[in-house]
Amino acid sequence: MLNGRAARGAIGLFAFFAVWQGLTSSGIVDGFLLPSPFAVAGALWQMALDGSLWVHLGASLQRVAVGFLLACIVGLALGLLCGWWRAFSDYIRPVVEALRPIPPLAWIPITILWFGLGDAASYFLVFLGAVFPAFLATYTAVRGLDRNQMNAALCLGAGPWQLLRDVLIPASLPIILPGLRIALGIGWMCVVTAELIAAQTGLGYLIQQSRMLFQINNVVAGMVTIGLVGFAMSALLEQVERRVNAWAPSERL
Repeated sequence: MLNGRAARGAIGLFAFFAVWQGLTSSGIVDGFLLPSPFAVAGALWQMALDGSLWVHLGASLQRVAVGFLLACIVGLALGLLCGWWRAFSDYIRPVVEALRPIPPLAWIPITILWFGLGDAASYFLVFLGAVFPAFLATYTAVRGLDRNQMNAALCLGAGPWQLLRDVLIPASLPIILPGLRIALGIGWMCVVTAELIAAQTGLGYLIQQSRMLFQINNVVAGMVTIGLVGFAMSALLEQVERRVNAWAPSERL
């Protein structure tokens, strides 16, 4: 089944690139405004050879890793506390719901004022993008727990640590892990956005500099790299999800 899904995915990607190549080679789309896949592949290869691609990719991955880790720590902790403790939730959730609709892009001016141009600003913007999905997934998972399971564990003598480890966490993972996958995707978009404005390295910076130099091949190559890396990260987390939640009915379909 997985082989079949992978084959269909590969066919879909091949069809996409074939249509793209056809549009540029036929002249329907200006090759300067949208380079062909072969031209983009050549730009990627050249940047890989001279090492610039790996420098920018490494910088972006580092920033998203740090920001996402901080978002997981804060989002999971607050979601757990708010989901379990209603009085605490009454204080915290209004603040979260007031801040959540503000897009990370709107935070860029004040972020630069606070942190300047550099990694700290990118960490903060990734954190802002990822923390709210992590919080909401955890809060929803904990609030949706079957209280009968909790009461049964308490009746059998489970202590607080056993309750957390053996009941609350396993029952919450089918909701929390997809939420973290969404949070990582948003964080990846935020780090690239931050690098367009508030960084001196990274894929976003590469795209911005290439645009200013009219190196459109490199611009699209940077975009393709962002898409492929984001796809790889999502696929990796999805595999972790399937292994961890193998017992869930949805994963046995």
